[in-house]
Amino acid sequence: MNYFPDEVIEHVFHFVESNRDRNLISLVCKLWYRIERFSRSRFFVANCYAISPERVVARFPFMKSLFLKGKPHFDFDLVPDDLGGLLYPWIEYLARNKVNLEELRLKRMIVADDSLELIAVSFANFKSLVLVSCEGFTTVG
Repeated sequence: MNYFPDEVIEHVFHFVESNRDRNLISLVCKLWYRIERFSRSRFFVANCYAISPERVVARFPFMKSLFLKGKPHFDFDLVPDDLGGLLYPWIEYLARNKVNLEELRLKRMIVADDSLELIAVSFANFKSLVLVSCEGFTTVG
């Protein structure tokens, strides 16, 4: 039984910033799951192979910020160079579904020049791009 209007609960959800806490809140009931779904604007993907961009957009349609990690990090060069971690499929899907992306943080991803071009033309309110240990782009990109 819900004693508060949805707007009040949504306002309270904005004060919960931890991804772990927000995930736990969404398990309380269907109403809280729905409110958390539409109120979360930042999303973190620890492994780009673990979830598809289709699933992310379906779960969080009003996402504005995405932190995406690609290839795993090992000290002894155990990761093959052609393992993947491609950004283009993610950007293509986000652009096709008109996600209002403002911030993109990437770590150990393969970012091609065409991915950067697609980011530039697809997201009107885009403000910030952070690349950490990324590869695949040129100075033209």
